[in-house]
Amino acid sequence: MTDQAAAAERIRRLAADIRASSPAPLQGQGRGLVIVAGGARIFTNAYVLVHMLRHALKSELPVELWYFGQAEVSAAMAALIEPLGVRLVDANPVIAATGANIRDGWQLKSFALLHSGFAEALLLDADQVPISDPAACFDWPEYVEAGAVFWPDIIDLRSDNAVWALLGLEPRRAVSLESGQMLVDRRRHGAALRAAVRLNEAADDLYRLIYGDKDTYLLAWQMLGAPYALVSHRPYTDEFMLVQRDFSGNALFQHRTNAKWQYGGEQRKLFGFQHEAACLAAMAELERRWSGHAFTAPDRSLGAREVEQELIAAGEFVLESADEPAFTIRLGEHAEVGAGRAVDRRHWWVEDSGGSHKLVLSGSDRPGYVLERGDDRIWRGQRHRVPIVDVSLYGVAGAEPVALPAPGLVDELLRAGGAFGGPAGVSQQLVDALGLIAAVLPGVRERIATLAGLQTDPIIASRLLDLAERVTPPPPLSRVDRTLKFETGYIRAEIPE
Repeated sequence: MTDQAAAAERIRRLAADIRASSPAPLQGQGRGLVIVAGGARIFTNAYVLVHMLRHALKSELPVELWYFGQAEVSAAMAALIEPLGVRLVDANPVIAATGANIRDGWQLKSFALLHSGFAEALLLDADQVPISDPAACFDWPEYVEAGAVFWPDIIDLRSDNAVWALLGLEPRRAVSLESGQMLVDRRRHGAALRAAVRLNEAADDLYRLIYGDKDTYLLAWQMLGAPYALVSHRPYTDEFMLVQRDFSGNALFQHRTNAKWQYGGEQRKLFGFQHEAACLAAMAELERRWSGHAFTAPDRSLGAREVEQELIAAGEFVLESADEPAFTIRLGEHAEVGAGRAVDRRHWWVEDSGGSHKLVLSGSDRPGYVLERGDDRIWRGQRHRVPIVDVSLYGVAGAEPVALPAPGLVDELLRAGGAFGGPAGVSQQLVDALGLIAAVLPGVRERIATLAGLQTDPIIASRLLDLAERVTPPPPLSRVDRTLKFETGYIRAEIPE
């Protein structure tokens, strides 16, 4: 059997299984927005979206923002967006609890709708900018009647697309959906949402026939005969933006598909775009308060963290080097450099160094400055970019990086859990605690393995190696193939001027 034939057979079996299932109704509370926005680039757009909703449109709709773990949304990013009325939802534990095969942002949209805490949800792509408060959508008569509203794309599904027959649907030319916005009453459409998730779980097969998640909703609703309302007006469009409309034909959602907001870059001006000033103000605020990276500081000890709190509370410092004028720098919360931020000093943290501490200022991928605190409480050390020069920070100090990671929370937890001595073996409680740390901090298993290599007692070394194997970090996301490998199956729609 060819790969194409095997994929077709899997899709047929999936369709039969979806039709045979009887899922329980969904629950939820209130109305709200659902946004999928993991990673620095998409988070930037989500911040602009929520900021302008709150400040320009005065919208009070609560927001859920879904993402894949702390590698996509750091503590600093959370601190920026949560005060705007956003509830952050890490998808990883929800996926683990349900056993779902969700690995990609396109797939996550349907999963987020299915597992949202809202009874009624409007999903918006992060690169959207509504023209008016989208809360009004929930009161549209078309939505009240059907419980679901979808918007059209500028293309149609062709009648000869193989997906129709494989899913047991009558082949026809159909308006393709644009899933940058979807309005669903989850209580009425739980079965269709579950079907959409099942179709997206089969992305490796189904995305060969349709473009990503966009038409999984059309197909899921039609497979189950679920009602929905389709906005009859095609979007206004150019090469950078789709402008979706309401049922009266008025512009409503400005979807910047090819003109996303760029952190630290020049923003593309679009003809007729509304709320540009509010969006640019949000960008300026974001760039002032954030480094632009989803950064989490390395593991470090409680003592090092206490020194960090002292530095945060102290406010501003002066950083001096031998080859440039002194300047003011602020060491902020969540490892973010505030005033004085530059390409080689975006983030910072404190590590143990012998009996003292070292202060590390880093760029996106490597230390830029390493300083050690002296008895006079001035940090002295070196800048690591060429030319390498001596530097000092008024109040504390630094040293060259040591070859091995400094002791941190992992070491302290191992010691408290008896891994270096005491009864044979280690408790499941210690394994579980280390697993939680591994979910939010990098290098936990590697640190345990390093400590095992330093042991002179082979029993303890073996115990640590066994423990490193038992600690289970979050599984890496495997890439979803988004390439249409069969015939494209779409045709451009005929849109009247």
